[in-house]
Amino acid sequence: MLARQDLLRAWEKGELRFDPDITLDQINLSSIDLRLGCIFTKQKAQSAVVIRPAQNFDPSDHVQNTILKVKEIFRLSPNEFALGQTLEKIRLPAKFSAHVHGRSSLARCGLSVHATAPHIHPGFYGPITLEFFNCGKWELEFFAGVDIICQLILWEVKTPPPKQVIEKIGSYLGQTKPFPAKRRR
Repeated sequence: MLARQDLLRAWEKGELRFDPDITLDQINLSSIDLRLGCIFTKQKAQSAVVIRPAQNFDPSDHVQNTILKVKEIFRLSPNEFALGQTLEKIRLPAKFSAHVHGRSSLARCGLSVHATAPHIHPGFYGPITLEFFNCGKWELEFFAGVDIICQLILWEVKTPPPKQVIEKIGSYLGQTKPFPAKRRR
């Protein structure tokens, strides 16, 4: 796991890149804070529809995308699920992988930031999709483009995969919306 001095070194050397770039105060003891982006996806309520997500599911007809402006409010009601993205697009070199985790202060209010998919593969580039679920009793509000929503924890990869392997089998590389159709291998 990379600690603060490792994170600082990788960021200063340009090995870890963010767009927009992060600030020094986003780097913690062993993680990097990321902000809430402006693009969100919610599932459409549809009766008599059965989804088989493990069968190369294309979500286009079953979700609704919303784009907010910076400082507009994103609301999540109790028992509501939505996808969002980080404001920062990341670019990981092949020598790093990462996990994204929610922040404990938000979890204490009932927010789950990733339902089941915290892993980010070596060589990933793009914004990170977050799986929001409000399991609390309160309506939650966040400012798009402003609020710190998650933390990125980085790991050094023992044997980095070659670029052509990353491009061939990497899922969601360069994604532009929270629920794109999965790349076929």
